[in-house]
Amino acid sequence: MASNAGFNKETGGLEVAKTYSSLLAGKTVLITGVSPGGIGEAIARSFAHGGASLIIATGRSRTRVEETTRQIATEYPSTQFLNVVLNLVSLQSVRQAANEILGESLVKEIHIVVTNAGGLFNSTERQLTIDGLEIHFGTNHLGHFLLVQLLLPKLLAAAKRNPYGATRIVAISSFASYFSPFRFSDYNFDGDRKLPIDEKPDWLAVAKYFDSTAVETDRFSPILAYGQSKTANVLFVVQLNRLLSKQGIYAFAIHPGAVYSTGGKHGLATMPESVRTLVAEVMTKDIDQGSATALVAALDPSLSPEKGVWLSDCQLAEPAEWAVNEEKAERLWKLSEELVEKLGN
Repeated sequence: MASNAGFNKETGGLEVAKTYSSLLAGKTVLITGVSPGGIGEAIARSFAHGGASLIIATGRSRTRVEETTRQIATEYPSTQFLNVVLNLVSLQSVRQAANEILGESLVKEIHIVVTNAGGLFNSTERQLTIDGLEIHFGTNHLGHFLLVQLLLPKLLAAAKRNPYGATRIVAISSFASYFSPFRFSDYNFDGDRKLPIDEKPDWLAVAKYFDSTAVETDRFSPILAYGQSKTANVLFVVQLNRLLSKQGIYAFAIHPGAVYSTGGKHGLATMPESVRTLVAEVMTKDIDQGSATALVAALDPSLSPEKGVWLSDCQLAEPAEWAVNEEKAERLWKLSEELVEKLGN
């Protein structure tokens, strides 16, 4: 349980930020995936509402990022904004964004990182990033992995000057992490090999919570690719804690809920009809409510990796077992290091 037992699925990010506003004064927060009508916008607004000093807002389109932050800045003029173009389909773009942030005189330290960008790409055909990676894996996991690595000096600087555990990395994961483990045997969905038992999806969960018509396969499926990437988000924070918690940096992964956001509505429109009806029925949160769990993970002083790394509806929750396996977390970290070294130059 988080420190505020009254927080739940109805709680909004603005309320959470107000509750912990004393912890946000003078803080710099980085959020990926900031655009109009999305969870990223609501997260940014909530941090500004709580009194964050500087918000680094990133997104694929500078115009859309600026449109979002301009509106928030009129509501909260005491918060400064740094708008940065970050396109996670390109590791070169990730490096350029990181270099821009590291070279900005306003950014002395980074106290909180929220890796929010990404999504579910509902094409029945596999799509690839510029670097040749399956698009869910590349954007939802590997791009953020590289970004955090490159910005680590700013996070460590914050950790040295702030209370232990107050410097945090929050990964926006999903309930879809329960659908699929990480497929080390075929993470790119090349589809030319059978999966071992411990890498096979939970088809019962897929059928129950997403698509009752889903057909079991080892080949490409957008929901399995998405689920794998969301499991990767959780494994990422598990390994971050193993490496950084002793230096005062905590990491958590969260399920924001089924949010009726701009991205959610677009994704809903591209889903098969058999899926659309079920998802629409549970898509009950607005973007303020969808931002709340991320704010709890970023700010609640009672949280620690020892108590749990997975939150849902503003409280600690039970993650998929395969998503918190330390051996697999270390293995994914090594694979990610190899890939960014191979592809990022």
